[in-house]
Formats: sequence, C-alpha cells, structure tokens
Amino acid sequence: MKPHRMHLHQRGMSLIFALLALLALSLGAVALVRSVDGGTAVLGNLGFKQEALASSERATQAAIAWLSANAASLTADSSTGGYYATSTDNLDATGQLTSNASRVLVDWNADTCAYASGTVTGKCTLTPTTVTTASATEPVTLRYVIFRLCTTTGDTSAAGNSCAAPANSGAGVANDKGSLDYSKPAPLTGTAQGTYYRIVVQAVGARSTSSITETIVQF
Repeated sequence: MKPHRMHLHQRGMSLIFALLALLALSLGAVALVRSVDGGTAVLGNLGFKQEALASSERATQAAIAWLSANAASLTADSSTGGYYATSTDNLDATGQLTSNASRVLVDWNADTCAYASGTVTGKCTLTPTTVTTASATEPVTLRYVIFRLCTTTGDTSAAGNSCAAPANSGAGVANDKGSLDYSKPAPLTGTAQGTYYRIVVQAVGARSTSSITETIVQF
C-alpha cells in the first residue's frame, strides 16, 4: 500500500506545478498584450502629434497673410486678430512656467487658461485667432497669436520705443575680413529695414495631441 500512496502524492504535486506554470504563462500573455497595446497607443499619439505639427504651417501662413492685410495698423494691439504690438517677453505659451510670477498666458481654448499650471488669475490676458475648426476630414484645430518685437506700442520710430529689426544688407563693410584682431570689430550699421514679428501657433489634433511652434518673420 505504501508505493500506491506515494504515487498518488506525486500526481497531486504535478498538478500543483502545472497550475503554477499555467498561471505564469497567463500573466506573461496579459503583460505581452498590454505592452503591445501600449506601444500601439504611443505610436498612434506620436503620429497624431506629427500631423498637428505639420498642420501648424498653415496657421503661420494665415498669420503672415493677416500681417500683410493689416500692415497700416500694426502700431496698436488687435485682440480680435490675435495681434499684440509689443514683444511680451514674459509670454508662457505652454502654461508650465509656474515660477515666473510676471508671466502672461494665452487663452488658447477659451476656458480661462485651464491648461496652465499654478495661478492664472490676472495672467490669462491674451486672445488667439482660430484658423481651422476641427472636422472629420482634418481633425486639427489651429490658433495663433502675433507679437511685434517692440518694447512699446506706437510707431517704431517713436521716442522710447525700440524694435528688433535687421540691419541694412548694404551697411557696414568688414575691411578686416579674416583678421583675428578683436580690437577692430566691424558690426553691421545702418538703417533698419522692416520689423520682426513673432508668430506663436498652437495645433491641437486627434486624442488631444498638441504642439506649439514659433516663427519669426520680417515686414
């Protein structure tokens, strides 16, 4: 009788090991499925983000067209056009600079800057222009704001106003070209031609993917 009991005992242990192996295989299969699903989601989000980034060029072109059409009135702010006649150096376009007490936010989604971290009261003061409303054929929403790179509003030549502008391409000749003598600098001088403008674009695509791009143009 003893050999028979030992045989039954061994068969019971085999069943326990088989169940443990089955459990381990099941957990591995679940982990593999979740890993594949996670990788697919990441790739999908990356693709949507790239689509949003590529679409932002159209918003930049729309902003440039607005500048061209309103060239005679660029000395003053136009919140309805998403245009501001000063550089706004403390702009926080992404809403993440919580340590900047003087930051200024763009109300991208018309929700009082709910996207921004930290305190937004009194800082959500800029209104963008919407270029494209999300649709089934192209699920990307584009918004932009434009800043003239000047210290104050008003004419660029007004007293106390300083605007970023390129130097005249014919100004200043570097007679010491190739020289390593730093005691004779030859900076560009002359009359500035045009003014620089900063275009900030937000593109929001599928799955709430978004991108922020900045472009400097000269008019």
